[in-house]
Amino acid sequence: MSDGDALLAAIAAHPDDDTPRLVYADWLDERDDPRGAYLRAEREAATTGDASHLRELAAELDPVWVARVSRP
Repeated sequence: MSDGDALLAAIAAHPDDDTPRLVYADWLDERDDPRGAYLRAEREAATTGDASHLRELAAELDPVWVARVSRP
């Protein structure tokens, strides 16, 4: 299992915990992967209630990946 797969599994195992999401976001950022910004925007949307930026980012990403990491 790759590091990315392990981080996705941690998110799936703990869907309400921000820690695995933020660790994965850091891991993605280190690889210049724009999906890290999505994970950070998701957390921001959960705290502010404004999901407009999150929707913009999601439109540019693989919908299957977005479905895997999105909060239930």
